[in-house]
Amino acid sequence: MNTKILPYRLFVLTLIALFAATACQPKGTATEQAATDSAPSTSSGTGSGNPAAINKDLFLDPAITEDKDSLLISQYLYEGLVVLDGNGQPQPGIAESWVISDDQLDYIFSLRPGITFSDGTPITPDIVADNFNRWFDPKNALHKDGDYTAWENIFLGFLGEKDSTDRAKSTVDGIQKVDSNTVLLHLNRPVPETLTYLANPAFAILNTAAIAAGNYGTKGSEISSSGPYIVSTWDDNGLALDPNPNYWGKIPTDGLKFTWR
Repeated sequence: MNTKILPYRLFVLTLIALFAATACQPKGTATEQAATDSAPSTSSGTGSGNPAAINKDLFLDPAITEDKDSLLISQYLYEGLVVLDGNGQPQPGIAESWVISDDQLDYIFSLRPGITFSDGTPITPDIVADNFNRWFDPKNALHKDGDYTAWENIFLGFLGEKDSTDRAKSTVDGIQKVDSNTVLLHLNRPVPETLTYLANPAFAILNTAAIAAGNYGTKGSEISSSGPYIVSTWDDNGLALDPNPNYWGKIPTDGLKFTWR
């Protein structure tokens, strides 16, 4: 990350000033209902109705996959910092609130306290930063050989890439942990749609320790959920999702079933 990121002492003073400026505060209040409203519709497959048919070759790593069925299932399993409500408006997800600087270059996210993945692993600023660095930095150990097409299409480039005018291609400059509950995303130039972009399924927060274990998102791998459902069955007959008991928001009452095409 370049030197435009504020040193920590100056950052704290800036953070205090930003919280005092109501114009920079997110619209609305963080509620569990907002997250529930923004969750994928469960009408496509339920325990009581006919199961939906999906592609058998799922790859449940939304940062890399471009398969529509894999992205559909991923929306049940994972959640990002931001979610969208039924009107397509950004609402709190893993981040319970945020503040945007006056120049629209700094997005300061406060994470929900005590939030965990389905396996009990805490979702921390370090893990959030690890996810962003995985998408953004080709040299990051977790980036590996994925194309990260969604990141490139939305944020226009990766760390270190320059255009013909020697300007950074990516609109994102980097992300850093501020404290035990806060991360700062810094942009190279203002992008008013940033919050909406971050609600894209490709930018859901995954358990980076599970990714590092290898073969993540494939049948037989240990899927660690940050969203309202977990994988309970993945076999030759289909896929079943159960409610995630560790989900921060309103936990679904029913499971979902899908058969293979």
